[in-house]
Amino acid sequence: MTKNRVSLALGGGAAKGLAHVGVLRGLQEDGIEVAAVAGTSMGSIVGALFAGGMNPMEMEAFFAAVDWARLGRIMVRSVGGTPFDDLLRETLGEVAIERMDLPFAAVCCNLDTGEEVVVRTGDLADAVRASSAIPGILPPLISEGRTLVDGAMVTPVPVIPAGLLAEAPVLAVNVLRPPKPGQASKPVVHRLLEGSAPAQVLERIDEILRRHRIRLRSRRADFPNRFEALMRSFHIMQYNLSKPCDREVQAIEPEVGSVGWFDFHRATEIMAEGYRAYRESTDRG
Repeated sequence: MTKNRVSLALGGGAAKGLAHVGVLRGLQEDGIEVAAVAGTSMGSIVGALFAGGMNPMEMEAFFAAVDWARLGRIMVRSVGGTPFDDLLRETLGEVAIERMDLPFAAVCCNLDTGEEVVVRTGDLADAVRASSAIPGILPPLISEGRTLVDGAMVTPVPVIPAGLLAEAPVLAVNVLRPPKPGQASKPVVHRLLEGSAPAQVLERIDEILRRHRIRLRSRRADFPNRFEALMRSFHIMQYNLSKPCDREVQAIEPEVGSVGWFDFHRATEIMAEGYRAYRESTDRG
């Protein structure tokens, strides 16, 4: 890292995106000014907290203290996404983006047209909520006649939006690198339900899965179910969409490929990896 002022592009990746916090800590320690932040999905959440005045150490304490199991139970039981809305609004406050001290943008996808939508004005919590609306997990947000969902559908790492926010070199943080062979995360369906469903429900699901096994002659023990295959494919697609940013700007890629999308209980470990990846990038010069 040779710049003393950067505009950050924080990519999406659900729990993987907690690595952004570690990068922010490294930047703060080195006295590198963050001139602006553009975020997609989880990157918009971390970016909004930072742009709103929460420093990296405070963020580390905040994410480490969250009762993720309890939050998961609430989220699973709320198809409408209201608890997530309430959590964002309580955490971020009633703030207009254009009145924030640090330039900020949340990147979304218009589900009707497939176009990128960069939100730079209006209610902060609504912008972050729209940017984080993972299809199938959280419902879209209707804003100004547009149906907005997770920005990672079109812009997994918002390099161009970050570059337009400030006259400063862009530093991209991409947490979407796929896992190395043999390091796949725990099946998503189990992570979604773990700690949020009665034991008898989980037992019933396991019984059904055992009864309807895919009968392959040499089936691997870690053979993914259909939902897991869908999520892994989604992950790979996003990473391939984001790869061009590596050639255009300086990028940091924390090694969080083995972290599941909903492994928020590993917050401390993930944030530490973000910090390690930042330090490795400074060692490379």
